[in-house]
Amino acid sequence: MIDILLSLLGGVLPSWLIYVISFLVNTTIILIVTPVTFMMMTWFERRMVARMQDRLGPNRVGPAGLLQAVADGVKMFTKENITPRAADKWVHLIAPVVATAPVMFLFAVIPWGRGLEPSNVNVSVLFVVAISSISAVGLMMGGWGSNNKFALLGAMRAVAQMVSYEIPAVIALLGMVLFTGTMNLNNYSALQGGIPLLGSTLQELGVPDLGLGWFVFTPIGLLGFGIFFTCVLSEGERTPFDIPEADSEIVAGYMTEYSGMKFAVFYMGQFLFNYALSMVASIVFLGGWNGPGVGLLADAGLPFLAGLLSVVYLFVKTWFLFFVMIWLRGAFPRLRMDQLMSFAWKFLLPLALINILSAALWLTLMLWCTGPSCDQSLWVVHIAGVNPLDWMGSAAWVRQLVGLVVSGAINVGAFFWLLSINRRPGGETPAELAQDQVFGVASLP
Repeated sequence: MIDILLSLLGGVLPSWLIYVISFLVNTTIILIVTPVTFMMMTWFERRMVARMQDRLGPNRVGPAGLLQAVADGVKMFTKENITPRAADKWVHLIAPVVATAPVMFLFAVIPWGRGLEPSNVNVSVLFVVAISSISAVGLMMGGWGSNNKFALLGAMRAVAQMVSYEIPAVIALLGMVLFTGTMNLNNYSALQGGIPLLGSTLQELGVPDLGLGWFVFTPIGLLGFGIFFTCVLSEGERTPFDIPEADSEIVAGYMTEYSGMKFAVFYMGQFLFNYALSMVASIVFLGGWNGPGVGLLADAGLPFLAGLLSVVYLFVKTWFLFFVMIWLRGAFPRLRMDQLMSFAWKFLLPLALINILSAALWLTLMLWCTGPSCDQSLWVVHIAGVNPLDWMGSAAWVRQLVGLVVSGAINVGAFFWLLSINRRPGGETPAELAQDQVFGVASLP
């Protein structure tokens, strides 16, 4: 945005004023687009879940029920705002703001397309991790300030699962940071050009850039995506991880004592949090705005069309991930709390650590020096005066293939090994199964 304004107004206005205008424009766009996105998400989920359950869903207000979200917004504005008499009124009031405001900040560092970055932060991955953690404070405030035992129980569940699942999510992102060498989200989409599996390593041989060198096609990216998206489901309280709002157990969790616009702000923050993390997953693992035709249009001198196509690609990927969230909601029941925690600590966390190892070996293979000029290189180890990886040569695509085989073997082996050691032993009696549930011994199917 700053580059566009500088090119248009650089000779008219001072640079500091252009920066101020750019910040105001970006903020206005975010504050307009995100609520509209939230309304579309609520309509989309209600229609999809209705289809999966052989129902109609909203279809009365507007064509195909598109204005149902507007009607719900009007209802929330006009509903009575009730605060329990025994509640801490200020904590009860501020909690939805604390939970939702960090989500709005996330969109400030997420690129919306090629050349459409609201801000260029070199540590935007770290910013996403840090800001997304603040929402847990708002959830705990909502449960504590309500002075309701059900709300407090839901808040404690929410904080416990967010803290637990943030650790494998951060390690999954750390693996991609090690894999790419950058913490700037604006760079990830450009790094995922080329063709599947081999990326851009064959461009020197004349292979065109198809924009399909997505990291999810590599073993490291595939495992990292699976871990990160699972953690997104948990942090966003989506089925089967919607335990903080288990209506059959704790009414509505930390939102039990909320109504009117305070409930709507909580609800909006939850949906937008899912959407923002889906965008991050699309950018880091699914190519982001990159896809067939974007690079070709940019090379042909048509940057506007390339940018427009890139926005379409990113939105399609993000909405597809949100559709998967809805699909899981319509297909699976929720887990028990002990199963939820065991899955994070006993399965996802070891997998994420092993993925770090795979990324480190991949990086070593790609940077290992070969040839006679490697005596002083830090990226070579001689054994008995022989370079053990000299056979790889200097061709990047050969190293890429070797990295695919090595990391794939490690990750697949680790996945099935962790499945085997976490599997419930066979032949248990009904009494032993009941005892496992009492003492919180969870297992994988």
